[in-house]
Amino acid sequence: MKRIICALLSIVLMAVSGCAVQTPNYITCIELGIPTRSRYSAGVRARCPWDMIVWEENLYIGSGDYGANTGPVDIWCYDTQENTWKNTGTVPDEEISRFCIVGDTLVAPGIDPIEDWTWGNYYQFDGNTWIKHRNIIGGIHNFDMVEYNDSIFCGLGVLSGEYPVVCSSDGGETFVPIKMYKDGSLLDTFGSEKVRVYDLFVLNDTLYALFRYGDTEITYDLYKYEAGIFVYHNPWNEKIQKVKHTNNMIGGKVALNGNMFFTTGYLYATTDMTNLSCIEFPNAEVVYDISVYNDTLYVLCGKQNKDGKYIVSVWKNNGKNATDFSELFKFVYAIPPLSMACDNHEKNGMVVFVDYEIDA
Repeated sequence: MKRIICALLSIVLMAVSGCAVQTPNYITCIELGIPTRSRYSAGVRARCPWDMIVWEENLYIGSGDYGANTGPVDIWCYDTQENTWKNTGTVPDEEISRFCIVGDTLVAPGIDPIEDWTWGNYYQFDGNTWIKHRNIIGGIHNFDMVEYNDSIFCGLGVLSGEYPVVCSSDGGETFVPIKMYKDGSLLDTFGSEKVRVYDLFVLNDTLYALFRYGDTEITYDLYKYEAGIFVYHNPWNEKIQKVKHTNNMIGGKVALNGNMFFTTGYLYATTDMTNLSCIEFPNAEVVYDISVYNDTLYVLCGKQNKDGKYIVSVWKNNGKNATDFSELFKFVYAIPPLSMACDNHEKNGMVVFVDYEIDA
């Protein structure tokens, strides 16, 4: 195993303010420190910022490792006014891998509670701390949350025989499982210990769930929400490939101009969740994350060079042609990138990376 030690850093994206033409091809990074160092030692994957989001002009990062059971986990915030880090709270979960906006509230799904598995969690930020909601029955893993038609849906990891999507019609107070049907029959989820929906998508006013089933032979199928149930839509096994750099199949995902964009290490775009286009970049860069700001899609890429360092690049697309990307800038750094968030603070943006280790 080769250990790659990384530092958390941030860079200013002048292009976000519309200055792409004046931005030099190579730029200089500004390191912000490693807030998770107080909980996790150097080289541990739990230091990774699996996801980050700018909320009310502050940057929030998730960390932890639910595979290695490293909880509880702190949720750190970078105050863009004071230019300091602060711990906004410690939650009883092994990892925070995703932030979601539900209504006008910032929430973090609880991917693996350190409490018993009778109930699953999510955490709601009230501006000062994270309020625990422990009311998702059987929600061993809560991977994703979306609001759709005035209801809240969670994509879960559940045990054999259960259904991996639940719904709340009372603002997240109670949740009920949603049945799934394939070829006109109720889906049988018995026989697998990994019944999971890692990702929920909303495109063109339609809700979809990517269903992962099986322990050794893994199947990925897409289901469509219709009249209170999920109905099989089409298979995705042969449609997507992955470059493993996170615990989930899909990293970032955004809907823009009638397209759903999502990352697996590759960048995909689709207008109907059936026909998927893989968008290639000139040097076969790995696509780590995507973000939207002011109706513009930003893509974070990385490519290892012959010296073992990484050429990190950020690209943008603000047209209706899903493949029309232009490179904003790039820089060389010792580690690969991982996640990205756009910030309207002083019309700038941020890209952030952190310390972790990988197998070579």
